[in-house]
Amino acid sequence: MRASTRFITSTALFTAILIAVQFALSGVAGVELVTVIFLAFCYCAGQRAGLTVGICFSLLRCFLFGFYPTVVVLYLIYYPSFALFFGFLGKKFGQDISIYRYIAVIGLATLFTISFTLLDDVVTPLMFGFNKTAMLSYFYASVPFMIAQSVCTLISVALLFKPLAKVFSIAKLNNL
Repeated sequence: MRASTRFITSTALFTAILIAVQFALSGVAGVELVTVIFLAFCYCAGQRAGLTVGICFSLLRCFLFGFYPTVVVLYLIYYPSFALFFGFLGKKFGQDISIYRYIAVIGLATLFTISFTLLDDVVTPLMFGFNKTAMLSYFYASVPFMIAQSVCTLISVALLFKPLAKVFSIAKLNNL
């Protein structure tokens, strides 16, 4: 199989996995596993593959959940940034992750999750023209979800990152 065919196939496969995971857990507020799966993929597959999957996921999820301008902007900023950062980190750290690097990955993934909500707290009010009171209300309303998602990310990355990274590394070695 040609390299371009493998790249397109793996991009489609991992985009579909992310969509399926998000769809499966969409009814449970604050609980998500997209972060840990996307993190492990970007870490192992690199920036180019992560960026491509991030953009495809960001656009494709709109077909399921609706094309809301704020969400499109938010996702197209967040997921490519996430992919570039963790793809770079995977290249820098490599596959042999010390306990300190593992803790750093967990902490950085949690910070990215927090930044997702904070980015939404900026993008949505700006796009809708909220006044200062409405902006603060929107921020305070998002805090419980941010806490729940951050705790979920902390736990899921701590438990699932290494096994997922191992699987994705094996798949990459086998040219899947």
